Amino acid sequence: MKLGIIGLPGAGKTTIFNALTKGDAPTGQSMGGRFDVLTAVVDVMDERVDILSKMFNPKKTTYARIT
Repeated sequence: MKLGIIGLPGAGKTTIFNALTKGDAPTGQSMGGRFDVLTAVVDVMDERVDILSKMFNPKKTTYARIT
């Protein structure tokens, strides 16, 4: 799954990105017209996958990923 965050300057997009990805991209800098593309891959841990994995005992359990 691919996800994009859009919004006005200074609205907190990078702060949300850092919170979701446990990242440390710089925030609070108004660069006027700056366009940075930040990317990360985050595994989505889901207890339902754990339950199904315990029920069916697969060789491998793979969680969803957001890019």
